Amino acid sequence: MINGRREYIFSSQNKIILTCDAAVVLLLNCENKFLLIKRSTNPNDPWSGNMALPGGHREGNEDCETTAKRECKEETGIEPEIIAFLGYYSPHNANITVAAFLGRTCFSKIKRDKKEVAKYFWVSFSELKKGEECFYYKKYRIWGMTYRIIRDYMEKFSPATDTSSFRSVGHSSL
Repeated sequence: MINGRREYIFSSQNKIILTCDAAVVLLLNCENKFLLIKRSTNPNDPWSGNMALPGGHREGNEDCETTAKRECKEETGIEPEIIAFLGYYSPHNANITVAAFLGRTCFSKIKRDKKEVAKYFWVSFSELKKGEECFYYKKYRIWGMTYRIIRDYMEKFSPATDTSSFRSVGHSSL
């Protein structure tokens, strides 16, 4: 965001390159379950121990989609196919802009980075229990920006939506 406005840059292929401070992926597998991670404990991480979507901070002049794919691969071993841009979000406790993407993969085997990911779960949307400004998955509370991204996705698209017809964010966005 520059001077209160979102900035869009067009590449030579007329692909919209979104700007952001960080990016996350709501990653769906072929069983229409999404990947949820529990962040590892780290005293330098304000979201330490929280439930989250794979993602992290942008490096250098990297575009947001590249950030989302790189961070997902670093944390889980899976490089997602990005199929849609879901929107911009900000955590309540930091002044940063986070680009959220919808991704898919047919790989369900995770190779987690133990420094960043304590646990991971493939979750069916029907397994989420609604709380007050949060979801619960088993004993875990999903709140904040992660909750808002998942909630918005569920409100906009039925969790049973067949995402195979969605196009890459470079060609079309939802």
